[in-house]
Amino acid sequence: MESCDWGSALGTYLRAGGASIPGFVEQEGRGPAAPSPQDEDIARWALLYEDPFVELELLALTGGSTDRVSFAPGAVPPGDRVLFALSGLADRETARAAWAKADLDMPLTEAVAALGRALVLRRAADAGGAAATALPRLTARALTAYALARADRDAGRLPADVRDALVDRLTDELGGDVRAVPEAVSAAALFSARLFENLLGSRLAVARRTAWSGRSVGFFGDVARYLVRGEAVRAFVAEAVRELPGPVMLLGHSLGGVVAFDLLASGVLLDGAGPGPSGRLGQVAALVTVGSQVPLLYELDALPSRPYGVGLPAGFPHWVNVYDRRDLLSYRAGEVFEGEVRDVEVDNRQPVSAAHSAYWANDRFHKVLGEVLDRISPP
Repeated sequence: MESCDWGSALGTYLRAGGASIPGFVEQEGRGPAAPSPQDEDIARWALLYEDPFVELELLALTGGSTDRVSFAPGAVPPGDRVLFALSGLADRETARAAWAKADLDMPLTEAVAALGRALVLRRAADAGGAAATALPRLTARALTAYALARADRDAGRLPADVRDALVDRLTDELGGDVRAVPEAVSAAALFSARLFENLLGSRLAVARRTAWSGRSVGFFGDVARYLVRGEAVRAFVAEAVRELPGPVMLLGHSLGGVVAFDLLASGVLLDGAGPGPSGRLGQVAALVTVGSQVPLLYELDALPSRPYGVGLPAGFPHWVNVYDRRDLLSYRAGEVFEGEVRDVEVDNRQPVSAAHSAYWANDRFHKVLGEVLDRISPP
């Protein structure tokens, strides 16, 4: 078993110390900063773009269980007042004007009708007490998010200040905020906290960018550099292979599998002699790729050595491609190469975050290697 540490010689690193990554230098070695109110608001909208009625659902689930208050006989409950205001919202000139100014791709009448049909709105309206005071604003956000989520354009193309101004106007038309009630502030804070906690919003993703970049930039940097300037890497590995007595099995993990495949598919190891008498390329008798991106790059027509659709060259050695469904960097080759390779699925019994590097601790994987070695070993 001979290793070929091409990464130490030719791999990538952050030559400017991570200056290109926002927050990398400032946050390196520190924990994520505490989220600000603006961060929580961004997180809330990210969730609303995915599920416009989620805040109403949370209001229905958390409101009214312990803080109901009594109303005088004949008084209209706050939730019903909001429902009544919603039913006539599209007839109000100020609401229509604000909606038109936002230039949404959906008529206000359509958004009002969709929200009016949603059972979650009725459940949220039934939540009594302080929770009901939050209903006008949550309803306004639900209307706005519903239109944005179904627009032909990306939701982020609407300026945030225009979006927020629309929500403020709709909130006023639906009854307004009752800012004098302390419980309403507490309820709104509770909803925001729950949303932010469940979403793990965009602020957390940004705050964790330093840690994520530190772990992944090496891999993606190596991939990007190899695809652009892979000649030196292939030459480095080819020289190591030529120094070995045959038969040789090339074993490549992840990007190493891409390098090994390209060496064989491009004929770098042929030395101009063509396939040997046994039908193999040079002294390489087998290729084993593990957790490899070769199939994806081939399907994307992004492999340096083989355009999509041409298949494998004549005399390509026996190829086994090992993958794990939980390894999101591994792909199946049999279908895209039309059966000229044998896919072997293994179960590393690790979560997604650990599956890519877990093959070496899997007995099934080592049995596969043994089978390949038996196949190519001289009698």
